[in-house]
Amino acid sequence: MSLYTKISGTYNLLKLLISGVKVHKSIRIIGNLWFTCKGSLLLGKNIRIWSGYLNPIGRNMNASIYIESNGTLHIGDNVGISNSCIWCAQSIDIGNNVLIGALCIITDTDAHPLNAQVRISDTEDRAKTKTSPIIIEENVFIGTSCIICKGVKIGMNSIVGAGSVVTKDIPPNQIWAGNPARFVKNVEY
Repeated sequence: MSLYTKISGTYNLLKLLISGVKVHKSIRIIGNLWFTCKGSLLLGKNIRIWSGYLNPIGRNMNASIYIESNGTLHIGDNVGISNSCIWCAQSIDIGNNVLIGALCIITDTDAHPLNAQVRISDTEDRAKTKTSPIIIEENVFIGTSCIICKGVKIGMNSIVGAGSVVTKDIPPNQIWAGNPARFVKNVEY
C-alpha cells in the first residue's frame, strides 16, 4: 500500500468521523472522497470506495457523496463503489454485495426545480425540487457510466449494462441496458 493510499484513506475516515458517521474498521477508501453529510449516513462492513487516478476507469473523477439535510443514505455490507457520485436528498438504500462501476451517478432528486422561473431566480427554492427514494437491492451490479434516476428500485441479483440510464424499476434477476434502460434478458445461473 502506497503512502498516498494510507494518507488519503486516513483523511477520508477522519472526514466521516467528524461528520458523526459510525465507521467500521473494515471500510477502505482509496483516493480522495468528496463528502458532505448534512443528513444521515449508515455504513455497513467491508465497503470499498475507489476515487481518482488510482482507478483506471474514471481517473479524472473523484468519488463523491452528498447528503442533504433531510437525506438518509444507507450503504450495506460488501459494497464496492468506483469513482461515482451519490447525491441523496431524501432516501437511497444500497443493499449488501452491490458493485457500482466507475463514473455512475445515483441521485434521488431532480437537483433543481423544473419551473424555469424558479430555477433561474436568485432565491432558488429547493423545497420545490422533486425527490423520490432509490432502492438498490442486494447482489446488484451496476456497470460503468450509468445514471440511476430518482424513484427507481433495482431488484436483487440484477445487472445494469454500462452507459444505461435507469428511469423505472428493474425486477429481480434481470439484465437491463440502454438509454433509457430496457429489459435485455433474465439472469441465468
